[in-house]
Amino acid sequence: MATKAKAKSNLISENQVLYKPVLKKNYLDKTKAAKYYAQVQNTGRVSLRTIEEELEQSSSVTRGDVMSIISNLEVLICKCLRNGNVVQLGDIGTFRVSVSSKGAASAKDFTAQNITKARINFRAGVGLTSLLTTLKYAKMGEDGAATTDDKGKTDGGGTKTDTGGGNTGGNTGGDSDGGKI
Repeated sequence: MATKAKAKSNLISENQVLYKPVLKKNYLDKTKAAKYYAQVQNTGRVSLRTIEEELEQSSSVTRGDVMSIISNLEVLICKCLRNGNVVQLGDIGTFRVSVSSKGAASAKDFTAQNITKARINFRAGVGLTSLLTTLKYAKMGEDGAATTDDKGKTDGGGTKTDTGGGNTGGNTGGDSDGGKI
């Protein structure tokens, strides 16, 4: 039996996240001076193909089986959300639909026309949030590599399960890719 090549990993080192200090204004109090906050610097993307290959190598199913399962899972999640269900994927997390709307003077005056936007919310479960307590952080140098003088572990600040921010002293606006990953 032929040995499969291991999929290339985008890790710098195990449990290490690069960050860059970014100057942010205080929009709640414009009289206060801007301060620097950490912004995660993503080191690459892991494609669906890479995930499929990794799952194939670590299980008894073929890459085609993995592709089929992932495709069918997406269809099933959409069907469940369309029916108003919350989708719980074990320790991975929970998907649910939420909406924004314009206000109405009374419940009687409120109709579906008041709903202005729908979105899918994901709340990470124990399986994902537990990794936050083991992360190490390294400051990104000018050359894009981790600086050696700032490597280290923090408490992770990751006890929250909401993906909307962390305990950084301020919401820093997310990752360096603008939330596209």
